[in-house]
Amino acid sequence: MAAIGKGGGLHLGRPAERITLRDLYLATMEDKRILVARQDIPSRCRISSNINEFFAEVATDAETALLDTLARRTVADSLTELLRLDGIRTKRLTIAATTRRAKLLANGVKRT
Repeated sequence: MAAIGKGGGLHLGRPAERITLRDLYLATMEDKRILVARQDIPSRCRISSNINEFFAEVATDAETALLDTLARRTVADSLTELLRLDGIRTKRLTIAATTRRAKLLANGVKRT
């Protein structure tokens, strides 16, 4: 999927528009499940006797939903969204810094 470059960065094996977050998730998570039932629960009643099988089905449904969601987003889409969010964050920081400076000046504090 990717190769490590000279400077430690990554070179994608295909265009970012063709790599989904699902691809990345499956490549990095191996066979790990998002929800795993404990095996040490004693079978004392109808609930505890069947809870692992019940949650195995719930976990499968949840994992399917997660993978479907990740499949709808590409690396390119995600980068665009991250850059958009960073622009908002940067504007917020600039406004906050300007507001702080204005308050300091209004209180007679000189900037050094």
